[in-house]
Amino acid sequence: MTGAASVDAEVAATLETLRPELARLARELYDEPEIGFAEHASAARLAALLTSHGAEVEVGVFGLPTALRATFPAADGGAPAAETSDVEASDVEASDPEASAPHFAIIAEYDALPGIGRACGHNIIAGVAVGAFLAAPPPPAVVPQGGPSTDMGNVSRIVPSIHPSIGLGGPDDVFPHNADFADLTVLSPALDALVDVAAALAATAVDDVADPDLRAAAAAEFEASGGPFRGES
Repeated sequence: MTGAASVDAEVAATLETLRPELARLARELYDEPEIGFAEHASAARLAALLTSHGAEVEVGVFGLPTALRATFPAADGGAPAAETSDVEASDVEASDPEASAPHFAIIAEYDALPGIGRACGHNIIAGVAVGAFLAAPPPPAVVPQGGPSTDMGNVSRIVPSIHPSIGLGGPDDVFPHNADFADLTVLSPALDALVDVAAALAATAVDDVADPDLRAAAAAEFEASGGPFRGES
């Protein structure tokens, strides 16, 4: 088995052991939806699950009471190994000039929509992020990353980004942002998708850390499209 295949198999095996906990998290988030910036119970649930697996979790970071950051302490007492927080997924660049190793953060959203609950599927997205964070072999280091919940379109203006969609196994005519979609997020096909996508996200993080050519190609493509947008002064 090649190195990459071995890592993928390890990630898949870890996620199988986590499957019951991730499914329970998705269901509990569905049962108690909270709108943006009021996700107190949701943040507490994520924090409790992450803590139970040895992560160090801070709730109320980045100036937001419901934002959280989780890291695994480095075995040698150095930089933390991996991180999750409350905005959507993206690669991040090292802010420490002394840090030469690749860095990444795995990001989650866990807010709901007023009146129609988990119609964005953020209970699944949160489960994906937690699963990927717990299953991915840690990189050498990570930089702090987080802030107010945001749209992927905003993130993609600043760093190279991808925004794949998750199929939840429902009817083709059911789309996000309606109550019927919210109900799909706790059915068996959606919970199976959660585990599969967590494995894909973990593998993406591993590939990004392990392959400097991949990082260079992503950076070059991003630069060719216009590079970071910092707004008008």
